[in-house]
Amino acid sequence: MNLRDAVRARRSIRSFENRPVDLGAVRRAIELAVQAPAPHHSSPWRFALLWDPAQKEALSNRMGEAWRRDLADDGLDPSRIEGIVGRSHKMLTATPLLVVCCADQSRAHHYPDERRARAESNLFAHSIGAALQTFMLSLATENIASCWISAPAFCAEIVREHLGLDRQVEPQALILVGYASSAYVARPRQVPDASSYLVEPGSLLPRE
Repeated sequence: MNLRDAVRARRSIRSFENRPVDLGAVRRAIELAVQAPAPHHSSPWRFALLWDPAQKEALSNRMGEAWRRDLADDGLDPSRIEGIVGRSHKMLTATPLLVVCCADQSRAHHYPDERRARAESNLFAHSIGAALQTFMLSLATENIASCWISAPAFCAEIVREHLGLDRQVEPQALILVGYASSAYVARPRQVPDASSYLVEPGSLLPRE
């Protein structure tokens, strides 16, 4: 499978078969992911792998508590909140492998002003995003499905405390990993036109 095929094969899949993921494939995906670009040669990528049902249950419960509070602050009806959080809990606990992706900020540059401090933080987030893409593409080449979940970004302190991570290690994303359910049917994807994503109006690229 070449890169183009891998990109097309990667889909956000949330329903998986009840069987363990090949550990070798996960290791290979991490080894490729940590070759992503990074600020200051910092190698900030850190991965927490949760296979055990009790671990997945506990993490989902902690994140669910935080989400309930946020949704309540948004004014949502309690029954609707329970429906939203309940569906998420069921999905997370049924997933064979949860991967918490973190950024180790210990090698970040420190600036006295908010503008540059915010930019520095963004650089590390960009690098995590690059690693996540490679991680999921690598899994796709081995017919392993995945889905990026943003939950840890909204409750990083809770996830950090729950996993016992160093203060400098910032949870940023959660990846669901498993073999796609046999009931999953991929929806047709439109072929994108690069010109539609160019910033300057009227910019054109030659078609292949």
